[in-house]
Amino acid sequence: MRRKNYIFLTFVMAITDFKIKYDNSVLGYLWSLLKPLLMFGTLYLVFSVFVRWDVENYRLYLLLGIILWNFLSEVTLNSMVLLEGKASILKKIYFPRWIIVIASSLTSLLTLLLNIVVFFIFFIFSGAHFRTSALLLAVYLAELYVLVVGVAFLLCALYPKFRDIHHIWEVFVQLGFWATPIIYPIAIVPPKYHPLIFANPAARIIQGCREALIGPSGEFLGFTNHIIITSVAACLFVAGLGMFNRLSRSFAEDL
Repeated sequence: MRRKNYIFLTFVMAITDFKIKYDNSVLGYLWSLLKPLLMFGTLYLVFSVFVRWDVENYRLYLLLGIILWNFLSEVTLNSMVLLEGKASILKKIYFPRWIIVIASSLTSLLTLLLNIVVFFIFFIFSGAHFRTSALLLAVYLAELYVLVVGVAFLLCALYPKFRDIHHIWEVFVQLGFWATPIIYPIAIVPPKYHPLIFANPAARIIQGCREALIGPSGEFLGFTNHIIITSVAACLFVAGLGMFNRLSRSFAEDL
């Protein structure tokens, strides 16, 4: 019965956080769609007019990359301020602290799914065609979620003791955005640097999603790629949750 209560509490917190996120704003939930679209519009103007990449369906290529990276950025950056925002509750009521991280990630996941719907609207009007490999999108999104939540647990656990980690991670996310082939095609990067770029499992997921939906089909649709991503994501999740649970006893004192 307690497990059911925890699941219910997680979803209630997730929905509440989603509502509060856009409370008192004129456009409300539309901001969850407009933010990536505004970023997409700016970057598309620059990299399709002033700098031209030879990429088929570049608009879809760019938009999908931005949507997926924004999810990673939002979940991990938000994770470090979660405990401060819930400090009053943490000090008064006992419940598993991991619920806060999972609820916040589900809020961001809801935004991601709304953005994916917008992407498919663009997809349909662009004249692109669905392929059977598109079914792999669900697998990649699940892998991305596990990966990102694992990192979020690590950052959330460390932040109360090391506040500078928030600023460090912000820089890292910005560097990661440009180091990952989100705006530019991987073809322009010398092959000798490809292993370094794809050491980042998020880059593998983004490239895999593109191959599944837009094409052309390549190595990132293969089983080996999923083994690598799943292994790294699972290790990060277990390590992150373990550290989070170990340090959670001192959260109330550190806050």
